Amino acid sequence: MKRILIRTGMLPLAAYNPMDVIYNNMIGSNIGNMLFPYSISRTLMTEEVQLFPFSTEKSYSAAEIHRINETYDCLILPFANAFRISFIEDLKKVTDVVKKLKIPCIVVGVGAQARIGKRLENKELAEVVQAFMKAVLEKSAIVGLRGEFTADYLRQLGFREEKDFTVIGCPSMYLYGKDLPRRDVQELTPDSSVSTNAKISLSQKFHDFMYRSREAIPNYHYVPQVIEEIRRMYVNCPYREGFVKKIPKHFPAAYDDPLYRQGKGISFVNVPSWLEYLSKKDFSFGSRIHGNIASILSGTPCYIIVSDLRIKELADYHHIPYMLEKDLKGNTSIFDLHSRADFSAIYQGHEKRFFHYLEFLSMNGLETIYDKNGNVKCCPFDGVINSTVFAPPLSAYVTLTKREQAKRKRHMRMAARIFGKVYYYYQFNHIKR
Repeated sequence: MKRILIRTGMLPLAAYNPMDVIYNNMIGSNIGNMLFPYSISRTLMTEEVQLFPFSTEKSYSAAEIHRINETYDCLILPFANAFRISFIEDLKKVTDVVKKLKIPCIVVGVGAQARIGKRLENKELAEVVQAFMKAVLEKSAIVGLRGEFTADYLRQLGFREEKDFTVIGCPSMYLYGKDLPRRDVQELTPDSSVSTNAKISLSQKFHDFMYRSREAIPNYHYVPQVIEEIRRMYVNCPYREGFVKKIPKHFPAAYDDPLYRQGKGISFVNVPSWLEYLSKKDFSFGSRIHGNIASILSGTPCYIIVSDLRIKELADYHHIPYMLEKDLKGNTSIFDLHSRADFSAIYQGHEKRFFHYLEFLSMNGLETIYDKNGNVKCCPFDGVINSTVFAPPLSAYVTLTKREQAKRKRHMRMAARIFGKVYYYYQFNHIKR
């Protein structure tokens, strides 16, 4: 039996208590991060493979490193926008762990981050990325990148395309292999049922656009994706200091925002519930790349407002319909964007991209559930998922009865005492009764 470690806050096969997930931030600060290990696990979990979670946020003692080397066969490192200035210290920590390990360490889908029209020119980041790449390439055949922007960045640092790295896009897009769920695209009307997502730090014109769109399509839900927003919605926890510089107009920042009062706020602590919810929508749109990739995986068309290059390179590689945030106008209409979008583009070349992904995995010595033709031989992952009862969607605190609110607060305080997180223990014990 092969034992594989995978970088994740929680294994996708287990049903976790929402309080544990929210309190311990088991989503890696964003529910979009659940998609990487979910897809990779389905692909790699043959009958001869066991998967185990691995954290890159902690430090490992010599004894722990020795145990890992003796116990496991390889380490899979799904990353998102890890090549960014704010992640430098984390990247150093990962590099240190990789250097100490003797087992293969395989990076799947790492990307760089910069604003539209900008380049990454930070010297310290370049040195840290070079050290990281060199360490990983000593433990693997080739590194998988999210897109062409990251490829250009690594070329500038002296790394070789198709030797040191190859562009594979986002592994979450290959959840179902060479196929993507298909559904006939319906006309978008004021009566459509839509899912929306947003990033609080984007421009006011973006939030104005989202507000106009919600007003025009009243049958909507908003999905908060980052942990601060989820905690705010779910148990009325204040934002941590420094989370956002300025709260834009029209953004549902308050726990009792009218959006939440009307029951239009909803979030998730597992992928199956998220995909099921999206499968019942007519359309998804907003600024969250993986909120909209989840929509694609559910068979629902989506549209992305792109705010930076980490999103743009993925949207370009997978042909996901989008427009740049900077191009939004005061009269930009979601109906016009929907009518002009080519929602069939994501299917063009998907099979070719999938087989390139399989080739990347094979180069790194990883076996998958697929045969040489891309057909599933056996999928133990699906069997476990189908037999597991996952937590339903998360409802907003403000929609609960007083009794239900008190029960939710008690559960969160209990989690605070058990896990000893001083900041949140303080916050939850000072929620107004």
